[in-house]
Amino acid sequence: MSQERYELVLDPTDHWTVWDNVTGVPVVFADQILGGLTEEDAEAALRVLVELDRNRAATAVVDAA
Repeated sequence: MSQERYELVLDPTDHWTVWDNVTGVPVVFADQILGGLTEEDAEAALRVLVELDRNRAATAVVDAA
């Protein structure tokens, strides 16, 4: 079973970071580190990243064909 690329990590101050398991660092999106977020904002960012990753993979398959 493969690990998801992105996950949410709760920091000691009860804020959330979107973590990239491939790079091993917090996600930077639109020049913003996705850290110090509310749970709601972190979950929304995670959904966007997962969808972008899914679309990128689908495009790569189509381009390879």
